[in-house]
This record gives sequence, structure tokens and C-alpha cells, in this order.
Amino acid sequence: MSLVEYQALDVSAEGALARDLAARLETESDQPILSLSAPHGASAESPALLTSAMRAWYQQHVAAARQSALGEVRRGLADEKTAAGNEGFLLEAEKDGIEQAKQSNLATERANFFQRKEIIDLNAEIARLHTEYERKRAEHGRDAQTWRPGLYYFGLFLFVMAEYPINLSAFLKIDFLTPAFATMSVTLIAFGLAFSSHLIGQLIRQWSERFGENVTGRLKAESLRLLGIGVLLLLIGAAAIVFSRSYLVAEAVARSDALGEGGASTVSIYGLALIMNVFVYAIGLAWAIVFHDPVPNFMEERHRLEVLRARLRKRYRTLLEPKQRQRIEEAQRARDQADRREADQAKSLRNHTRHRARFEEVRKLDARVLALLENYRSRLLAAARQRGLHTRFVYEDLTSGDVDTKRDLDGEAYLRQRLHLGYV
Repeated sequence: MSLVEYQALDVSAEGALARDLAARLETESDQPILSLSAPHGASAESPALLTSAMRAWYQQHVAAARQSALGEVRRGLADEKTAAGNEGFLLEAEKDGIEQAKQSNLATERANFFQRKEIIDLNAEIARLHTEYERKRAEHGRDAQTWRPGLYYFGLFLFVMAEYPINLSAFLKIDFLTPAFATMSVTLIAFGLAFSSHLIGQLIRQWSERFGENVTGRLKAESLRLLGIGVLLLLIGAAAIVFSRSYLVAEAVARSDALGEGGASTVSIYGLALIMNVFVYAIGLAWAIVFHDPVPNFMEERHRLEVLRARLRKRYRTLLEPKQRQRIEEAQRARDQADRREADQAKSLRNHTRHRARFEEVRKLDARVLALLENYRSRLLAAARQRGLHTRFVYEDLTSGDVDTKRDLDGEAYLRQRLHLGYV
């Protein structure tokens, strides 16, 4: 086959090839997701951004004749010599070859990156968490509440700090405690109450999910254990505060008796202190309730998933991205070099103009083939819309610079993509 055979193909809008392509609409118009060929590294055998039906049609009817025509042009150029004795070449095929080599190198380096043990382990944990999170997301019909641990624990820390002005003076009155031990005791009590409010507030928020009818015995047992810890810490903190207040009350009563004055009653002194502590504890409880998702471990799994993905992206940027950037820059330099070689051969290669004219004949036929493919693409989207489908088009893009190379296009975005038949 040669350029003549390629020219003999009937690629008119009403021809047999066009009808065969249109007949393939039924196989794809009812599919919500369609895979596309890679956008980069196209060849004369496998063009860029074609659906499976488009690619099958092209390979069945066009590829052989087109490859033969391109081969004829390339051989004609290679048979000529420049003034420096170099063989002629087809610039477009040279650039496609450079792109294919780049894509191959990018794929190899990505494969090596993802075969590292730390990356394998990281991906395995991400996959496990993603599966669990998606299961809960489907079950509850929503995403998890955003978990902001920095803000949450800062609020609990303020809750801890609020215990000092309320209780430190009472603990300092305990005669067998030094000021340092009194301060340490208040700190321990404050952290215990903060942790108690964290546990009990979380359980209140998730009560139906932890103690409902369909809850597993294991989760109920775990929830009861957490509730027991929270209540125990609350009781210990309350007992310690009451005990420390007894020293403060005793001192106040002794001072009133010595002065012969009627001081505040014991009940009022205890009551004021307890009211202040209860108020602070209630704030901590409300803080925990607001910040937790009603579903146990839901927001934590989402946060953990985000953290692990961020870690993977960081390793990608550190270990792989510099190598990939280098490959891309090398390919760009090779393309620039090819442009300079083309400029040189345009001046000194014998019959260069005649061979380029033959290549332009190939490109004219390519334009007609592309017109059929683009028409099919438009009709495919129209047929999908008539069925009530919003088709998504997915493909792999190794030059994306992201960990995830999968790309997703809607119909309008796909229509804006340029189809490329490839020349090598």
C-alpha cells in the first residue's frame, strides 16, 4: 500500500466507512463512562483520545493504508541526504517518536516509584481506608464532618487553662502539698476533666450509632468502656475539687470566727465553686459534641485518608517529580533540536519541497478522517443525552504532575480536546 491506496479510501461523510463508524454508536451511547486512548504519545497505529469504538474503526479501515502512506513519505525523505550527509527525516514523526520515548520513560519511572516498599504500604493503607470510608459514605449518604484537630485540641487546652483560676487557690491551701505539687495536681485534674468531656461529649454525639438496636456487641462494649473512663475521670476530678475546697472553706470559717463576723455559708462557698466548674465542664462537653461526627470514626477516617494522601503526594514530589520534570525537559530540548534540524534540511535537502508536498497530501486525508471521528464524537454525546446520560470520559495522563494520573472529562470538555492521529 502507499499514498495512492490511502487516497483511494472513501472517507466522505456519506461513504461506507462513515456508515460503518456511525453504526458503532449503539455500542457506546448507553455507557455512562468511556475510556479514551492516551492523550500523548500517539502513533499512526493508535491515535490520541479516541473511544474504543473510534479506535477499532480506525485500526480496521484506516491504519494500514495511512501507515503505508506515511512510510512512503518517510522513506522518500530518508533516501535524500543533506549537505552534511545526514538522512532526511519527517519532522512530525520525529516529534511523535520523542513524545513516545518520553511517555515510556515516565511510565517506567512511575512503576519504579510505586514498587518501593514504603509506597506499597502507603497505598495499601490508603486503599483500605478509602474502601471503609466509601462504605460509610454510601451507607449514610453524605461525606463525613470535617475534622479539625488543631482547633479542637486548642479549645480543650483553653478548657484546661480555665481550671487554674477556679481551683488553684483551693489546692494551694492543702497543707501537705507544696506549691509545685498543688500546681501539678490542678494540671492533672484539668487534663482529666478535659479528657472526660472529650469522651462523654463524643459518646453523646454518637449515642444512636453506638447504643442503637443494630449496633454490634463489640462496638457497644467499646462505647461502655469509654463511658466508664469518662465518668470515672469526672468523679475523680469532682472529688479532688471538693476535697481542695474543704481546706479553703475551713480557712474562711476560721477567719470569720476569729474576727467575730458572719461569713458566707459553707454551702454558698462550695456551691459557687461547683457552679463555676460545672459551667467550664459543660463548655468542654459542648465543644466535643459540636466537633464530632454522629458516626463513630467517620471523620477520623476521612482525616486520616487526607493525611496519608498528602504524605504520598509529598513523597511523589520528592522522589519522582524531579525525575519526571527532567524527562519532560529533555523531550522539549529534543523537539527544539528537531526543529533546528528541519530548518537545516529545508535549506540543503534535495527534493525537500516535493517530499513535504506529498506529506501535505497525507495531512489533507487525515483532516477528512478526523472530520469523521469528530462527527462521531458529537453524535455520540447527542445520543447519550437523548438517553438521559451524562457520559464521562476517562484516560491516563502521565504528564499531569499528579500522583493520580487518571483524568475525567465531561462531554463538553471532551469536545474541546484535539484529536491527534500520530505520524510514527
